[in-house]
Amino acid sequence: MTIQERLKCVTPALATPLKKDGSFDPEGMTKLVKYVMSKGMTNIFVLGYAGEVLAFSREERMQIIKTARAAAGPKALLIAGTMDDSTNLILQHMKDAKESGADVALTTPTDFVHCTDEELESCFMRLAKEAALPFIIYNCPENQHYIEPSLMNKLLKEEKIVGLKETSNNAKIQQMLLNLDPDLDATMMSGEEFVFYPAMALGVKAFIMGGPGNILPAQSMEIWKDYKAGRHEDARDKYMKMLGFLSELYFDLPYPTMMPQIKAVLEIWGICGRYMTHPTAAVSDEHMETIKKLLEKYEINP
Repeated sequence: MTIQERLKCVTPALATPLKKDGSFDPEGMTKLVKYVMSKGMTNIFVLGYAGEVLAFSREERMQIIKTARAAAGPKALLIAGTMDDSTNLILQHMKDAKESGADVALTTPTDFVHCTDEELESCFMRLAKEAALPFIIYNCPENQHYIEPSLMNKLLKEEKIVGLKETSNNAKIQQMLLNLDPDLDATMMSGEEFVFYPAMALGVKAFIMGGPGNILPAQSMEIWKDYKAGRHEDARDKYMKMLGFLSELYFDLPYPTMMPQIKAVLEIWGICGRYMTHPTAAVSDEHMETIKKLLEKYEINP
């Protein structure tokens, strides 16, 4: 089976477990990988934005990938984020990722300095020529650049570029689907849990998701399998229940990203600690109690 075909499933964008001092927690990562795989996940994605990728050194990134590979076993498809702020650095991370056991890399464009479309094309064409791994292009809302369909059509012709992760709203997903060359040998993936069901209805067959991938892996797989089997109403009902829970978890607590809440749930379940890379704050003890009640309300268990 090709990489493109193996990507057509639900892949968890894993949190990176940390110890209280902020160092990487290999035991927590091992538990997390084994947990999501026990719920049916066959692919693993580490060092995405949900995994706080930009907070880690080369050495730390390599340790994270090696730990995930050891925990997942040799048969799992292991994707590693290689984002950074120059083509040279991205290439180095891709080389490191391959040496550490990754099968596929995933990267955004560089971010700190604004690039023209010509510069973005040059970046990805060089990556396609020199990268140590096949890779996925990531249209990420946290990145200041967006690869438009016209440029994406050029890039996805390159053999090493095996997919596109489009983490955006339905309108952009529709525009990408409408304008991509259907004959391209690349897999388009959605990364936004709040368009999971609508994206399937639009024809998207592959997903990489942070929150659901970490704490709702079984439910995510059920929704995906129900939709594939034609049980659309069952898939929709489970998706709506998921949305209700995630909306309260993400938006009713005073944390600007979802990751402190995700790690809080993982701590409640004994998988890893809630610690975040400084200066991002972990969930407070008070709000941990709120999250416990929310889990009870929606009957969500590990």
